[in-house]
Amino acid sequence: MDGFLFVNKPSGPTSFDIVRQVRKGLGGAKVGHAGTLDPLASGLLICGIGDATRLLPYLPAEPKKYAFGLRFGAETDTLDTEGTIVKGGGRVPSWEEVEAALPRFTGELLQTPPKYSAKKVRGRRAYDLARKQVEFELGRARVTVYSLALSSYDEKKGEAALDLTCSSGTYVRALCRDIAAALGTFGHASFIKRLAIGPFTVENAVLLEGIDDIEKHVVPVSQALSSLPSVKVTADQCEAIAKGKDIRTDGTNLTDKTVIAYTEKDEIAAVLSRKDDNIYHPLKVFLSVNY
Repeated sequence: MDGFLFVNKPSGPTSFDIVRQVRKGLGGAKVGHAGTLDPLASGLLICGIGDATRLLPYLPAEPKKYAFGLRFGAETDTLDTEGTIVKGGGRVPSWEEVEAALPRFTGELLQTPPKYSAKKVRGRRAYDLARKQVEFELGRARVTVYSLALSSYDEKKGEAALDLTCSSGTYVRALCRDIAAALGTFGHASFIKRLAIGPFTVENAVLLEGIDDIEKHVVPVSQALSSLPSVKVTADQCEAIAKGKDIRTDGTNLTDKTVIAYTEKDEIAAVLSRKDDNIYHPLKVFLSVNY
């Protein structure tokens, strides 16, 4: 079975816990995921099944949309409620102050990822080093925040609820830290829910709890990748692709750098990379040599 499963992950399990659950539900099928969610975070997690794991990097991945909570007054080592408080006693800003600060966090930003993250430092995961209390620094990364809005604010609790649309690579926890710092206080994420990845939304995702027929919810490759440029290839072209040879796409008017090729039966044939006008080279092949 090849395809994608769009999961509505609950808060608590890791992304890999979800992968294990899906793998077990599909009788040991090959399963991978795109866009890791922290254990605290809930919402949309995309899993690839079978050969579709090789297509995860080609899924439309932007923009990402989140709803999240920012609790003022304390910063934790993980920048969320799962961590230990490392800075406390911070003040709680007013609604007006929070709203006034948000425009500073839209557009292109240079963001320092959380130390408890999957970023690699000298070949090791940052969270592994952080857990062992190894000192290290993470470089800043360029990210884009397309929109950031305050949806509600409980000043008594010092907790704001916000809606975010951003690029891949944006850390919501780091945004919480930075907004609080700009307001002269401390803060951490009280909840994070991913609402969408590109065209895929949490409303169309499944909760795994109680599902014993996961395979019925697996979305075919051609449906999940329908927004990507594609081309139908003939039997002769399939034979060439299976052998790693270039093919011509005359008459298709394709100009895209990367194209998904499907057989005449709508089965995935390959991911093609443009070399020259109408000449494409197979990057990833899904056909046997004896096609």
